[in-house]
Amino acid sequence: MSAVTASLPAVRKGTYVFLEDARRTSHVYLMAEVDASALKAARARAASPVSYVSYVVKATADVLADYPDARAVILGGRSPKLTTQAAVHAKVLFDKTVDGQRCVVSGVVHDVQDLDVPAVQAAVDVYKTADVDDRGPFANAKRLQRLPLPAFRAVYRTMMRNPVRRAALQGTFAVTSIGHERVGAILPLITGTLGLGVGHIADAPVVREGALAVAPVFTLSLVFDHRVLDGAMAAEILAGIKNRLETWELA
Repeated sequence: MSAVTASLPAVRKGTYVFLEDARRTSHVYLMAEVDASALKAARARAASPVSYVSYVVKATADVLADYPDARAVILGGRSPKLTTQAAVHAKVLFDKTVDGQRCVVSGVVHDVQDLDVPAVQAAVDVYKTADVDDRGPFANAKRLQRLPLPAFRAVYRTMMRNPVRRAALQGTFAVTSIGHERVGAILPLITGTLGLGVGHIADAPVVREGALAVAPVFTLSLVFDHRVLDGAMAAEILAGIKNRLETWELA
């Protein structure tokens, strides 16, 4: 069989340009194992289905309320500047098939600090169930895909130049999950200050009060921009999110 060379599919332009932007970020990674027993119980008590991702989104927003430095957006260059956001917006990644091509698209849940978990889930569901077309929540992404790559890149850079707009479009933090497959962890790339990766939940041995037990466990990874945060603060944030998830009580 001979090789076939073709142009980059239109639906992958967004990822291509995003990764160009991500290369400017100084990525550092941390990981923690999370006992999901409390989350599993909370999901069982919930009046309607709630994904683990929604709990991660809400837990992260709760923790970031105490860390203004982690809510900052950096604009680099010769005179770097940090803009600290009051609101907490969460970018969530979704796997979609568009025109027969598998791709990832993102949706933003705004003002997560003001939402409860069911409201977070409702916002996530809007994106999860939507097609990538000219009418739904991915309409702008669909329009950008039609642009030639140089024009796409120029529009993207213009949109990201304003730090408040960047946070609104890319989130204060991002969450991506591979929990649907038996894969332990993902270390995502980011263009903002923080991102989290959610791995597959599986039964594993844990120690409780000095005794072995079996519990549902997943790996939660945190990537941070070292230009904005240092490892000690990032570790505190990840530990705080882990504690929030492991001691969850559904409101």
